Amino acid sequence: MKIVQVQTQAEAAGAQRVSDMVGEGLRARGHDARTVFMYRKTDAFDHDASADFILTEPPKGLPGQIRATIGLVSYLRNARPDAVITYQHYGNIFGTIGARLAGVRHIVANQSGAPHTRGTMGLLSQIDKLMGVTGLYHANIVNSAWTEAQFDHYPQAYRRRLHRIDHGVPAPREQFDKAAARARFGLPGNAWLAVSSGRLTRSKNQIALVGALERLSDIHVALAGVGPELETLVTFARERGVADRLHLVGEVPPVQIFEFLAAGDVYAFPSTSETFGLACVEAAISGLPVVASNLAVMREVLTARDGEPAAIFVEADAAGMAAGLAEMIARPEFMARLSAAGRRLRDKYSPARMCAGYEALLLS
Repeated sequence: MKIVQVQTQAEAAGAQRVSDMVGEGLRARGHDARTVFMYRKTDAFDHDASADFILTEPPKGLPGQIRATIGLVSYLRNARPDAVITYQHYGNIFGTIGARLAGVRHIVANQSGAPHTRGTMGLLSQIDKLMGVTGLYHANIVNSAWTEAQFDHYPQAYRRRLHRIDHGVPAPREQFDKAAARARFGLPGNAWLAVSSGRLTRSKNQIALVGALERLSDIHVALAGVGPELETLVTFARERGVADRLHLVGEVPPVQIFEFLAAGDVYAFPSTSETFGLACVEAAISGLPVVASNLAVMREVLTARDGEPAAIFVEADAAGMAAGLAEMIARPEFMARLSAAGRRLRDKYSPARMCAGYEALLLS
């Protein structure tokens, strides 16, 4: 089967990690699967032989978006796929429009967030609802029980196309030495180190970790990622006198993420809005104990099948993150329990099971 996955932007973020795994899994099952990005944002996928780009840089204004849409339609017409899988709000909408205009009828969308009611995102949610109700999507994926529940008030015509497929989360294929990992990323060798990964955005709330440094004088924080909040984080750290304990390592490609995680003593995740929290679950599976924001979806996904949590859950502010990190430092035996529970999440979030779920929908 020939399959094209449509992503909005090329960068090392959660949604892109998912499509990467799905594409790899489908190819392993004998399918011809490629991923097309509407535009290139970073170099994360420049050397991916299965990735293509419509635009080589982010579109500017409406003319750029029109060029990206026309380019996507042309790409899909030339590719002539049997099915299209779309990701994220813009990817779902433009990918579906492009697929339909190119004559593709088998379309699987992914819901990467709860419906919005205001602003641009509210408009996109209304378009998504219309597409789902009218059957423009063959199937619509949600990745957790929490996410699925956000659509309980939607019309039955929309909900009957919803299918729950929990994200697969990869496990490290090798063990990394902590000292070597710290040296690899230029991190302090003897410090107690909290690590975190993800786009540097307001919703990921990394500023809470910078604030936690002000409250805990003996810890360091390392952030892997790029994004619009970079300068804000740097300025805030300087103003609070903690810049020497904040380490910004930039974007870490997926093939190196487990080496970065191996550098940490704990993983800190202060995000204020999630539908799954792939990066956090990835860290837990690698064996890092987790301090996570107290979101219902995080409690769901970070609990092993036996009911043991892989994290402690705190308020998503500087005081909450500092309290959680301080508890980790004070209770090494508790850290060991969380670490063991995190490793048991491997069976719960099998990439093979996720890919089998997608294949079943594509063949139905």
